[in-house]
Amino acid sequence: MGEVNVRELIDAVQQRAGNDDPLALLETAITVAGETNGAADAVIEHYIGAARAANVSWTLIGDKLGVSKQAARQKFAHRLDVSDAIGEAADTMVMAPRLSACLQAAQAAADADDSVPGTHHLLLGLLHTGGAAGVLDRLGITRDRVRQAGARLFEPAVIADDNGHERRVVGDGEADQAVTSARRLAARRGQSQVRTEHLLFCLATDHGSAARRVLSDLDIDTARVKKELEEWIAPVQRRHRRIGRAKTTGRACSFCSCADRPLIAGPGVWICGNCAHTALDILRTEPRGIRTG
Repeated sequence: MGEVNVRELIDAVQQRAGNDDPLALLETAITVAGETNGAADAVIEHYIGAARAANVSWTLIGDKLGVSKQAARQKFAHRLDVSDAIGEAADTMVMAPRLSACLQAAQAAADADDSVPGTHHLLLGLLHTGGAAGVLDRLGITRDRVRQAGARLFEPAVIADDNGHERRVVGDGEADQAVTSARRLAARRGQSQVRTEHLLFCLATDHGSAARRVLSDLDIDTARVKKELEEWIAPVQRRHRRIGRAKTTGRACSFCSCADRPLIAGPGVWICGNCAHTALDILRTEPRGIRTG
């Protein structure tokens, strides 16, 4: 083939492979790269990146390359646009119980539509419980409003999956991809669990999703959604307690409503020094009980 550029090699791989299977494309890329004098690693790297994006394991990639998974990861992982460390962290990310409950509610909403779960079904599910539900409540979003917007925006469609089975889809049918994005967001921000707030953030920032279309139809300012969520999902290294004067911020203690003392910020709440000391006293004297008021 001689010296050719990477784009030409990629086109040659796609033509020769004859299908879009990530491993078939990688195997063909290895063959084509072996016939050239240049750009071999760049072409193989391109298809390894595509395989990883399709969740192909390093074990299978190593098998195609004829090396161990450790050798394949060591050579290529640091070159890929998507951090492999983040990908592996996302794969093992623990799902918060409230998010699990919301996903069950989303599945029930999709079942009611006789549809593959889509991102607007996730929006319905997030109204069930958790921090995201509180944000949606404050924005005036209800299940009825989401359902009505969905009825206006989405016509049912029938599509064939990879196995040729027909599936009914209302909306985008991309709930799984959105949950994966939420996992990756939590991993990138160094957090130990993926929560409802991560998922809502991903839905609000995905311009092409059915959920984002519903929010736009309801005249919801997605910038406000992001602002409401930022403190909940801030990177761990930036999650420090902030102290400020209530006089200058306009904020008040979430427990006694005072607005003239220094306040300590938590996720969506503020507490003054007096209430903090009171809380410590209660914990010391009533370690096994729960006291309110």
